[in-house]
Amino acid sequence: MSASPYVIEVNQHNFTQTVVEASQSVPVLVDFWADWCQPCQTLGPMLTKLANEYRGGVIVAKINADTEKALAAHFRVRSLPTVMVIWQGQLVDQLVGLQPESVYREIIDRLGGGAAPQAGDRFQEQVEALWQHGRQKQAIELLRDAIKEEPESVELNVNLADKLLQLDRAEEARKLLESLPAEARERQPASGLLARLQFADMARNAPTIAKLQAQVSTKPDDCTARQQLAARYVLAGDYEAALEQFMDILRRDPKFGDEAGRKGLIAIFDMLGNEDPLVITYRRRLFSLLH
Repeated sequence: MSASPYVIEVNQHNFTQTVVEASQSVPVLVDFWADWCQPCQTLGPMLTKLANEYRGGVIVAKINADTEKALAAHFRVRSLPTVMVIWQGQLVDQLVGLQPESVYREIIDRLGGGAAPQAGDRFQEQVEALWQHGRQKQAIELLRDAIKEEPESVELNVNLADKLLQLDRAEEARKLLESLPAEARERQPASGLLARLQFADMARNAPTIAKLQAQVSTKPDDCTARQQLAARYVLAGDYEAALEQFMDILRRDPKFGDEAGRKGLIAIFDMLGNEDPLVITYRRRLFSLLH
């Protein structure tokens, strides 16, 4: 297995996801190779070098022609190495035999694969594509590589913190967020992630959602269980259910946990932002309840 997050071993089972779907965002170089092929041993490191250089602007999909005979036959591979260039689901070029590095580089540049982190939207699309395809480790590595180039980038650091939180790596996310300048921490999206960390702390060692639901059903006045359930809902992305739990705490015991009900609502408001429809609705309900 390649040490690069942008070079992937492909077989008939993951071909659609790794090649066809990924090619909607970036060009994919499908490298057909074999152990006995000497030019392949030269091409492999060259393509890996390019993939690392473009930092996600191109994906190299390696297919062993000896073990994946069906794929080799499908593409009518007659000689090794052969590189098929896939872009937006279509075969757009084919290179048979070892070519100079400049030839591969020209193809990548022509198809727009040279997008670096500064290219904002395209870089973010690549990160999200990796994430949605279950390649969270590669997405994290892509962000870390970008941060090495731009260590002061608030956007990149916040993005990485968000992904780490989604993987329940709260302490790593906390360190990143706390290292940001004060003005960045006080505005979205960093302020929302810091608020989310409060819920990660709240849910630490708490039972599962199912167990907490059963607990509050049996003991409706158990505000501790409701608070933990609300935190679990936040971490699961079910903000409306979390808001309902905090509203319930506020109705049952406004002073519980140093006004945990009211503070929990405000923390979620901070996470979602003032324009979110849920915030508008529940801010109105909070005002009605308090007054």
